[in-house]
Amino acid sequence: MTQDSVSTGRGGRPSNQLAATLRQEIATGRLAGGDFLPTERELAIRHQVARKTVGRALNMLAAEGLIQSSPRHGHKVLARAHDPVRGAPLAYVRHTVQEPERWGPLHGQLLTAFEAMAGSRGWSLLAVTSRGRAVEEVFEQLRAARVCGAILDTNDSELLRLVRAAGMPAVMVDAWVEGCGFDSVVQDSYLGGLQAARWLLSRGHRRIGWFGEVARSFHSRERFGGAAAILGEEDLHIPGEFRVDPYGEDVDGALRRLLARPDRPTGVLALWREQTLKLVGAARAMGLEPGRDIDVVGWATEEQYEAEFRAALAGGPVPPAAVWSVRQMAEAAMLRLVERRANPAMAPVQIRIPTQLRFADNKEV
Repeated sequence: MTQDSVSTGRGGRPSNQLAATLRQEIATGRLAGGDFLPTERELAIRHQVARKTVGRALNMLAAEGLIQSSPRHGHKVLARAHDPVRGAPLAYVRHTVQEPERWGPLHGQLLTAFEAMAGSRGWSLLAVTSRGRAVEEVFEQLRAARVCGAILDTNDSELLRLVRAAGMPAVMVDAWVEGCGFDSVVQDSYLGGLQAARWLLSRGHRRIGWFGEVARSFHSRERFGGAAAILGEEDLHIPGEFRVDPYGEDVDGALRRLLARPDRPTGVLALWREQTLKLVGAARAMGLEPGRDIDVVGWATEEQYEAEFRAALAGGPVPPAAVWSVRQMAEAAMLRLVERRANPAMAPVQIRIPTQLRFADNKEV
């Protein structure tokens, strides 16, 4: 009998012994997530057992959710087979083409929250950024680390495809792609846009401007859509001449021209933190004070509001902002990933983290 052969002694049935051997190879990473097991014939020869014994062992592993039969390819190891209690890390993946080296304030807050939540469970967390690398390199880092699951802060369709093909338990966070097949936890951008526009209407504004993207991303479409929906109830809309694209040419000049119009908008939606700061700065430079000469509604996380939003706008009235909780987003993503590991056949869902308007006097509506 060879070293890899299965004993029928104290360990019980040969199928149980073979299942235990393969289970250990998966747990130690010898068989990684996405790998295919040797064929039933090869396993039978290697372990000196009958093909029926191999079939029973593979059925046991499949019932445990460790492997999956793939027609014409054999049996594939699922990444959920890796046990976080045994050291397989959870991964938070921030992959973007536009900012390959940058975590950014929001993503840094999410990383900190995920580190704390993983630590409270005794798990380790692997932080992965693109760092200018190809998608295949990022994915290979996940495979080599034997991650037990991934939180994907990316819209890259190729990376999503690779993760899905490997059977890796994953949840998208602050990102969503139509038809991606993953659970997703996002800011409720539609609700935020609706709340912001409703507040401007309540202040009597009828000429409303927009400083931000319109169709560049999922978030921009949702925020503009929420604002357009509530304005439409009053037979109003945001005309093209009242919109400024922050990625267009001569943005500073476009803002000055908008604010200098004789029929300029009396209220402006700037539903990104960076856009809020730039708009308020441009208005103040022209002698217009937000809250007095023009109303502005911004956007921030609850965690950013005091230290980064309100503080950056000191020196005058601070405009209201639609805020949402990073901690709540991280908690929802972590809980969904735990559920996904336990029940991989669940239908994917989108979870939205609610927004509310916050004012400088700490009032929230």
